Amino acid sequence: MQLIELKTSDIQTLERNPRTITDSEFQKLIQDIKQDPNFLLQRPPLVNLMGGVYYCYAGTQRLKAAKANDQPYIHCFVEEDIPQHVMDERMIKDNLHRGEWDEQKLLEFNIDLNIMSDFGFKDFEVSIFDTTIPSEPTDLTAPKKDAPPTLKLTFADTRQMDYFEIKFKGLLQNDSKLTSVMYSVSQGEI
Repeated sequence: MQLIELKTSDIQTLERNPRTITDSEFQKLIQDIKQDPNFLLQRPPLVNLMGGVYYCYAGTQRLKAAKANDQPYIHCFVEEDIPQHVMDERMIKDNLHRGEWDEQKLLEFNIDLNIMSDFGFKDFEVSIFDTTIPSEPTDLTAPKKDAPPTLKLTFADTRQMDYFEIKFKGLLQNDSKLTSVMYSVSQGEI
């Protein structure tokens, strides 16, 4: 296997890839590569040279994004005449996402939680109440009024609040019974 710089226009894609990508996810990939073109050096596509034709069988979305960014060249790992079963296995392995996220370590990263959501952390499960929160009130904090009920939440820090807001927006968008719910955010209150 050799790392070779190829013309993007010389590489055909194998449409056997069982992994799909939405248009919005593809646009994010295009932007990621535009903002950090060296990312492609970290994860070069895998290419099989068969009968004088270069076929990309793993990393096809990265190749398509590079083409969408009008990149004339891309570094690829190239081998010649790889059997179909080997390409299939590598294609699947290239698309696997093994392991679990260490939530505490992720929270230590200096990355805005909205950006983490943009990275695809839809199932990002962080216990937002894992730090000490002031004790719960035992009585209502205000007399009953002729106004809609409200809920006040207190967070240990702005990261918890940002994370909660992302999850809360998702809940509002995905539950038709909550379409009339309104909320606002201020420094530490929702």
